[in-house]
Amino acid sequence: MTFQLEILDGPFGKRLAKRRAAFDALDWSEPIDAPEHALAAASMVWTQSAFSEYASAAAFAEIAAALLSAGAPIDLVAAAGDFVVEEMVHSEVSARLAMRAGGAVPLEVDLHRLVRPPEGAKPLVRAAELLVRTSCVGEALTLPVLKASEHACASPLVSGALRLIAADESAHAELGPWYLDWAGERLTDEDRTRLGAVAGDAIRAFRPLFGGSCTKDAAPLGLPGCDAFDAAFFGALERRVVAPLELRGILVPKDALGALRAELPVSAV
Repeated sequence: MTFQLEILDGPFGKRLAKRRAAFDALDWSEPIDAPEHALAAASMVWTQSAFSEYASAAAFAEIAAALLSAGAPIDLVAAAGDFVVEEMVHSEVSARLAMRAGGAVPLEVDLHRLVRPPEGAKPLVRAAELLVRTSCVGEALTLPVLKASEHACASPLVSGALRLIAADESAHAELGPWYLDWAGERLTDEDRTRLGAVAGDAIRAFRPLFGGSCTKDAAPLGLPGCDAFDAAFFGALERRVVAPLELRGILVPKDALGALRAELPVSAV
């Protein structure tokens, strides 16, 4: 099906409006001045971002259910549910930015395959798999790229939106480590080996981004040049993903890191 967002604007729309008030307060009438090819690149990236945020909402919905099955602490469960709302707001904001860049690009999607099912036999491990993939890797690597994009951006509207999204994503990246610390010794060595493999698979999934999601001329719209994008991403990999997992006894396979290094220019490594 073609990806699209819809709001009924009834009582539940009013509830959601409270959560996106900071985004609504941005100047959405700001003129966007950029070359046509830069607008086209931004439109594609923001459309893809809208779907990515939608998929993240689905992931956190699965995480909330998995945390309930694992008997996780109330505050962790509540946070996961709250993150679903934030990701839906991010999806809407990304769609609005795509429209400001000239219009969203049609995307054919399969809404039945938004989240890769965990394979662990125990609820404790299934929740850990989902959190390692989504929080410890996905959100942890998204945050520095968002900050690099904000730094490169010349548009107050786009910069403001990126700053607000990044503030939410920071908490999203912290949920996984908090859960792993709570699970503690109930995770066996075999479980930790499995979680390392899950992290490696999640890292490899980022390979298509290099060389295809950056541009030389769209910095005013929040799209950093390739050098800045690659360097920000790779710089965060060891610091925000590999090291925190290693502290918890979860080792990322070296071949997953090597696969990314092979894609990067020497200057980024």
